[in-house]
Amino acid sequence: MDKRAIYDVDVETSVSPERLLAAATDFSDRRPDLWPSITRSKYKVFSLGDHTAETEEGTSPVHHRYKYEWTDDGVVRATTAAATVMADGSIWEMRVRPREGGGSKVHIHVEMGFKGPFRVIGPVAMRLNGGTAETFRKWFMQTLAVLEREEAATSSSSA
Repeated sequence: MDKRAIYDVDVETSVSPERLLAAATDFSDRRPDLWPSITRSKYKVFSLGDHTAETEEGTSPVHHRYKYEWTDDGVVRATTAAATVMADGSIWEMRVRPREGGGSKVHIHVEMGFKGPFRVIGPVAMRLNGGTAETFRKWFMQTLAVLEREEAATSSSSA
């Protein structure tokens, strides 16, 4: 792969590690609801194993075929197998750890390259979308908002 950009994002949340990992490995029809950066029409599951999945995800016209792998100790990794914009072999990885007092500490690591004409356009688009790691933080915060709303609704209905 050509030159990769590397982005690291750290987030703390009230969402439990178990809930975050369940959302990251939920490859049901709910996935686009949990991950708002995935358009329902661009979402497809090709295979699903015990700790693996192969999917197509994205938004029109940008979409990716990912190979997911995850561990029982809080690591989920997606490797780009094919994409419209991203170079094959690009990585998105999430590490989730319990936070003292409840909730989670999340570290997201991204190594990505662009292909074709997007080698020039991609970095500019990332900067316009908030810049480097901030783009990935913004996308992840959308998912956290969904999970936090679900937890609040569950807490209020059981109270």
